[in-house]
Amino acid sequence: MDYLNRLNDVRTYMREHDLDGFITSRLIHCRYVSGFSGSNASVLVTHDSATLFTDSRYGQQAHSQSPHCQIIIERNVVVAAVQQARINGLRKIGFESVHVSVNDFKHLNDIANGFNIELVACVDVIEDLRKVKSAEEIQAIEKACDITDLAWAQLLDEGVLGKTEVELAGRLEMLFRVHGAEDRAFETIVATGPHSAIPHHEPSLRTVVHGDFLKIDCGARFEGYHADMTRTVVVGQAADWQKEIYAVVLDAQTTARNAVKPGVDSFIMDSVARSIVTDAGYGPQFLHQLGHGVGLEIHERPFLGRQDGILAPCMPITIEPGIYLEGRGGVRIEDTLVVVEAGHRNLTKSPRELLEV
Repeated sequence: MDYLNRLNDVRTYMREHDLDGFITSRLIHCRYVSGFSGSNASVLVTHDSATLFTDSRYGQQAHSQSPHCQIIIERNVVVAAVQQARINGLRKIGFESVHVSVNDFKHLNDIANGFNIELVACVDVIEDLRKVKSAEEIQAIEKACDITDLAWAQLLDEGVLGKTEVELAGRLEMLFRVHGAEDRAFETIVATGPHSAIPHHEPSLRTVVHGDFLKIDCGARFEGYHADMTRTVVVGQAADWQKEIYAVVLDAQTTARNAVKPGVDSFIMDSVARSIVTDAGYGPQFLHQLGHGVGLEIHERPFLGRQDGILAPCMPITIEPGIYLEGRGGVRIEDTLVVVEAGHRNLTKSPRELLEV
């Protein structure tokens, strides 16, 4: 990954806002600018250097993952970053106010005032940088999606009838690793029968039976990057009501995917799919937004249906409309795709038509 270019993007923000330095202690952002993946870190970016702070458990890892950074071993990583700012003669330091508690800010501000350093609250600096991905990032996401497709196909081939939701979730996550993933992208959602009407149902000991909707929301993680895919199938022969709502969701998902291209407002995207679901009479049963960005986190900007800006090339996003009929069952169809100059490219490729398994 091109960490030097990412650091330069942060420095551009610093110049535009008259900052001498910028501190991040959010772990996912530390990883974004340094490559370090440990559980305790902060990074101080200046106009000519980057310093990674972590504790003694991660010394070797930090030097291996972040050779472009100076490494300082201190357990209290944020305080150490402010102290280093004083040593570097910095006077105006940006920090991520959304990710710092009131108590932590008070403590840090007291230290900074003692050093004659001004802390400047900054919002969405790295979040906005992360929306557009590099070619390397997209390759990692695509690999995660390929693994997800393979594991999903194998799960269906092995059969689902008579297995519990927990059993299917565990097997799918094992298959991710068998096919090369470092881990699951998130806790796998397996929802059968009436449970499929719960958008984020936690797998239970309910057994798959004939006539069930089986909804699985899953993804593999590869080199820190996430896949996200949902498929809904019918176990046995589909009933008319199941075919009806599946057809509506598929129409909404297909129409929304076809609308993805550079220049489209992320806020408007949601209405593309929602209008189809609403016109079919199921508007109140579409319980969430259309989709979201995906990358080092499973949910990141842009969020489709919020004022999160304009879609641009190299933005990976999900498209995931759904209909949820309480007590009966629900359907969600979700793909990860990436915006390209000509429109979009699907990264998850598992069949979208209604499968009876």
